[in-house]
This record gives sequence, structure tokens and C-alpha cells, in this order.
Amino acid sequence: MPPQNSAPDPSKGRIASMDQVRGYAIFGMLLVDYFECFKITTQQLHHHTEYMTFADTIAPMFMFVVGMGMRLSMKRRIEHVGLREARRGLLKRYALLVLIAFTLYTGYLWDALMNIGLAGLLALWVVDKKPATRISAGLLMLAAYQAVVSFTSYGPWLHGAIKYRDDTMPIIWKVIPFGPELVNASLNGGPIGHWSWLLMLLCGTIGYDILATQDRRRIVLRCLAWGIALSVAGWALHAAWPGVKEAWPFSKRWVTAPYALWSSGLCFFVLLAFYLVCDVGKLRIPHLTVLGLNPLFIYILQWCIMESAERFIPDKTANWFGIMGGFAVFYAVLYGTAYAMYRRNIFIKL
Repeated sequence: MPPQNSAPDPSKGRIASMDQVRGYAIFGMLLVDYFECFKITTQQLHHHTEYMTFADTIAPMFMFVVGMGMRLSMKRRIEHVGLREARRGLLKRYALLVLIAFTLYTGYLWDALMNIGLAGLLALWVVDKKPATRISAGLLMLAAYQAVVSFTSYGPWLHGAIKYRDDTMPIIWKVIPFGPELVNASLNGGPIGHWSWLLMLLCGTIGYDILATQDRRRIVLRCLAWGIALSVAGWALHAAWPGVKEAWPFSKRWVTAPYALWSSGLCFFVLLAFYLVCDVGKLRIPHLTVLGLNPLFIYILQWCIMESAERFIPDKTANWFGIMGGFAVFYAVLYGTAYAMYRRNIFIKL
């Protein structure tokens, strides 16, 4: 979940669309994580391995928002303490995020906080560079990830076609600390999935630069250009190339190249929509700004609630009244907590 970079103060020129889109990512996370527990709900609230659903668009939006905040934080830190100290500060932040993820994700390490932390550790070396350098780094790491998935046993393991045993596990996983434990679960691309998630984070840094121009025409045109280019690239890689490759799926679980590119393009379209509504139209979607002010704390709180509640949820419950009532309570607790922290000027950040 995106760590908060500075105490919010709407009177000091905050970008409304940035605050609102962060809240949208948090709300989407609450919605998807809750309804993912119930098999009878709409498929759009469940992750899929062959096609994109609404649920599959939320994690990329997290990464994108993290990138926006990371770019803003880096620029501010450089102004105050210089590049070296700025990078050191971000290194500590994302390393701590990885440690928190190790604490939370017992048995399935490769979830949101872990991928944000690891992708952030890669991104901090280029976040101060020009957009061309950042996007090149993201595409290079994505290409490396796709090559490993396509041409080594990592891909079949990721897809569940093979299971590593002591006699079949690659030597690298045996010699590194906790190696066998790292390949217990192939969620979200597994141990090197952050190579793919990195592209979405670095696209977020470019999204911040676009908003920071404060030029309406430039913002609209650049968001459209980036969105269209990345989406088209994603569709091109998704398609089968006769004699070259089979179709590659849009898959959050496997984080293949089509998914990373297509999702990054969608993030620019979402950012543009919030810019037009919030910054141009001067409208605010209720709850979103407050919901996104303490994203790390709200994420951990909802994780604790869902981890506890999931043990008591029947696998095949068909009680829609109970499901919707449960979400109302779940959301009320989380939004109420976010609002209470906002009213008391409590902002938890790394």
C-alpha cells in the first residue's frame, strides 16, 4: 500500500486529483479484498488468470500511486538534503516496507506490500532521472522478467505446471537464505515478480511529472499518449504471433508483460479522469481523500480484519443480505478509523 509521504494540508497547494486517486486505490482494495472471499459475487470483483477484471486493475493503481508519491518525495528530499541523503531515506523506507511484509505474509510472501517494497528498492536508483531513463529501466526489467518466465522452469512453476521438490529445485533457491520458503507460493509473479511491477511504479513517477506541469493541455495530451501507447503495446504482446509465440494472457497472478503494459496504460487513463473531475471540474468524490490519507495503516488494519474474519466465512455462502451487510460494517469500521485519524491530524508514514 502506498506509504504516505507528507502530512496532508489542503491549504498548501495539494493536488486534489492525486489525493483522490490514492483514495480510489484504497477503496478498490477494500472492495476487492472483501468480495474475493465470496465465490458467488460478480466475476469483476475476482482475479482471473486469462482476462482482465476490475479486481485486476487495483494493484497496478497502487503501484502507480506509490510512484507518484515517490517522485514527489524524492524531489522534496533533494531540495532539502541533497541527492545522496534523499536516496538513503527512500532506501530505509522501502527496506522497512519489505520487513513489514515479511512479518505479515507468512506462507504467501508475494503480496502488495512486498511487491511495493521490492519495486521501490529498484526504483529509487532511477527515480531522480529523466522520464526516458525511468521508462527504459521499467521496460528493461519487464523484458528480463518475461524472458525468465518464458525460457526457464520459472514460468511452468509460476503457472502451477510443476512443483519444486528438493531434487528439482534450482540450485539458486537452495543456496540463498530462506530459498525454499521463497518459492512456496507463486502469487503475483513470485520472488522476481517485482521486476514486472516496477514498470507500473515508474509510470507513476511520470504521471506525477505530468500533473506537476499544471498545464491542462499538456496533461491531457500526455496522459492520453502514454495511456494509448502502453495499452497498444500490451494488446500487441497479448496476441499470438504465428511462428513466434502463443498468446500471452493478461494475468495479475503471473504479472506477464501484456498485463504490466496494459495496466500501466489504464493507470494513465484513470489519472486523467480524476484530473478532469477534481482539478478541472473542482469536484470531489466523497470519502476518497480521507480514505487515502493513511494508506499504510488502513491497509494493515483491513488485512488484520480479513485474516481474522475469513476463518469464519462459509466457503459457499449464498446469503447476499449477509454479504452486503458485512461489507457495510467492514467499510464503516475502516472509513470511520480513517476519518477519526484525519480529524485528530494523525498521519502514519514510514
